[in-house]
Amino acid sequence: MKQISTVLIALAFTAFFSSCAEDDNDTTPPLIVLIEPADDDTLFIGHGVHLDMELSDDVKLKSYKIDIHSNLDGHDHTKSATANATWSFTKAWDVSGLRNTDIHHHEIIVPTKINGVPIAAGDYHFAVYCTDEAGNESKVIIDVVVGVGAPDEDE
Repeated sequence: MKQISTVLIALAFTAFFSSCAEDDNDTTPPLIVLIEPADDDTLFIGHGVHLDMELSDDVKLKSYKIDIHSNLDGHDHTKSATANATWSFTKAWDVSGLRNTDIHHHEIIVPTKINGVPIAAGDYHFAVYCTDEAGNESKVIIDVVVGVGAPDEDE
C-alpha cells in the first residue's frame, strides 16, 4: 500500500509540474533579418525579386508573408492608411516546426502590366511578416523603388 501511495504522489507531482510548464506561454515574437532587398533598393519591372533573409524563433516558426504595395501616396505604417496600390503582391509561405531557416528565392516577379495596363514605377513598401506557432508576429517594412531597367548581373 505504501508503494501505491508513493506512486500516486509521484504522478501528482509530475502532473502538477507538467501543467506548470504548459502555462509558460511563448510570448517572444520571431526574429526577421532581411538581407535583400535592402532599404531603398530597386525592384525592376519584368524581373524577379531577390529575397534573402533569416527567420528564427525561440520555440517554433509557423509562417512568413511578403506584402509589397504602392507608396505613391506617401503613407506610413504607424497609422491606418489605405494605399491605392497600382501593383501589389501578397503571399504566405509555411515554415512550420522550424526554429530557424534561411530563405533565399526569386519567386516574386514584378509584372510589366496588370490587365493590360503598365504598372506604375515609383515608391513601394516591402513588408515581411513572420508568425510563430504561438501566434506572435514580427514585421519588417522597408521602402523600395519599382523601376524600369535590369538588375546587375552579380545580384
